[in-house]
Amino acid sequence: MQKIKRKILVLIFYFLIFGLLFYTRFFGLDWGLPYPMHPDERNMAVALSQLACKFKPHQFDLENCFNPHFFAYGQLPLYLSYFLIWVFKGFSYFGEINILFEEATIVLRFISALASLFSAVIVVEILKIITKKEKFFWWLMVIFSPFFIQFSHFGTTESLLTFFYLLLIFLSLLLFEKKMTFKKFIFLSSLVFGLSLATKVSSLIYSFLPIFAIFLTEEKSFYQKFFLIIYFFASSLIFFLIFSPHNFISWKDFLSSLNYESAVALGKTLVFYTKQFDYSLPIIFPLLKVIPFALGVIGFLGIFGFFPVILKNKKDKRLIFLGFSFLIYSLPNAFIFTKWTRFLAPIFPVILIFGILVLEEIKIFLIRFLVIFLSLILGFSYLSIYQKPDVRFSSSEWIFKNIPKNSYILSETANVIDIPILNPKIKNLNQELNKNYQIISFNFYDLDKNKDLQKELIYHLNQADYIFVPSRRIFANYTCFWPEKKNYFFDYLSYDKYRCESLKKEFPLLNQYYNNLFSGRLGFKKIAKFSSYPKISFFGKTLFEFLDEEAEETWTVFDHPVIRIYKRDTLR
Repeated sequence: MQKIKRKILVLIFYFLIFGLLFYTRFFGLDWGLPYPMHPDERNMAVALSQLACKFKPHQFDLENCFNPHFFAYGQLPLYLSYFLIWVFKGFSYFGEINILFEEATIVLRFISALASLFSAVIVVEILKIITKKEKFFWWLMVIFSPFFIQFSHFGTTESLLTFFYLLLIFLSLLLFEKKMTFKKFIFLSSLVFGLSLATKVSSLIYSFLPIFAIFLTEEKSFYQKFFLIIYFFASSLIFFLIFSPHNFISWKDFLSSLNYESAVALGKTLVFYTKQFDYSLPIIFPLLKVIPFALGVIGFLGIFGFFPVILKNKKDKRLIFLGFSFLIYSLPNAFIFTKWTRFLAPIFPVILIFGILVLEEIKIFLIRFLVIFLSLILGFSYLSIYQKPDVRFSSSEWIFKNIPKNSYILSETANVIDIPILNPKIKNLNQELNKNYQIISFNFYDLDKNKDLQKELIYHLNQADYIFVPSRRIFANYTCFWPEKKNYFFDYLSYDKYRCESLKKEFPLLNQYYNNLFSGRLGFKKIAKFSSYPKISFFGKTLFEFLDEEAEETWTVFDHPVIRIYKRDTLR
């Protein structure tokens, strides 16, 4: 009888766990649709919708057959999405499926959510291997990790790449535990590594994991290990070729894209969307602009506690390997020019694992409770972003209701989507279509370099009834002026006085414009602010809100930017 009760309790436990997992990963996958809110997701969805191949012998064209004509990422996520759509559409017309943008986006997000779900399971399995136990709060920490929640809602490659990185770690730990033979390990790790390369070529660094795992074992001689590594790379190359063939078939296009993306990442090619990294300090920037938002308190425990954990268990190969997997990936990305959050995504779960291991060492109940509580509150609040209409919908609805017809509006270019936009889920669309706004999507990025733009801005300011600031993409990256008082904790060291003075000298007119706008000297006053900060509400009352606009830009601007609206002050 006791055994039956225990089994029932175990079933209820896992039913609850996987219910929460599914909810946090899959709920709200349709956020922002039908609009392309995320640029990388948009590019992948467009590439997916264009995939086609005619298999008739006299019409077969290898070079164009399933060619995505997009090589910032590999073909694996696109082909996997195409296959799923083909299945969902009844296994017909393979190679000639008509794929709509919304269909492509949803399927890409579905794959991200599924990969995130599997990653959560692997994190707990890794903890079980290391500690030989399982705890309920581990599951909660993993389920409500902000980075897992956000990346599962982006139809990009981060969730897949994170899953492959974790899987390589998991396979290596099974090898150390002697639960896997070398032959099986080499085959599976080469498959996973090949799939990661077919997802994104920058995952080449993943190869260090199985190589280090092989050398960390004592069962094989040096020469045997050497030949195993050769076999590993040869097998991986085959899998890479199978699942991302156009990297080879369309070699010139792939190489051209690779060179461009590498130049942008290294700062050799400067573009408007990397300006936030000018004058940013290595290591310090991720610590202040990425970790607090993606992981919260547990992230700092993991980063600053992993050395003590390893030193305390310095003979444990599993922890040595886990520490290596953290350092080999984090250090290069901490020093690279473009310190995007997505570049660090694969090691977030590793940091989380170390954070939980550190938490296990803390014996003071109150401290443990506070860390767990704060982590869960932060993660739970991130769900609110996808539980309500996108902020661009809510701001647009306000605009249509409160800004008169024929208004002259000065806005900013280079945001993913320009507001106002129509929400297909609301009624009376015809009424909004008749507003006839004159919206100027102005190129502020080149204001200081282009005299024609300077003259145009003066004209637009004289004509404008309203000014839109649709995100932080310009003022936060090209100036040190903010509309409201900043939280200087997150700016300390990563953005210093030198940066501010340099930006003033490089972009004097742009700095003057935003300073005058925010201070009211331009003749406009802020009349509305729309945000979708992570928060917890109860009966309409906000209990917790995390103001994360100062995070690394891509953490906020795609799924929850802050939108500000200014109106000409007629009293001046």
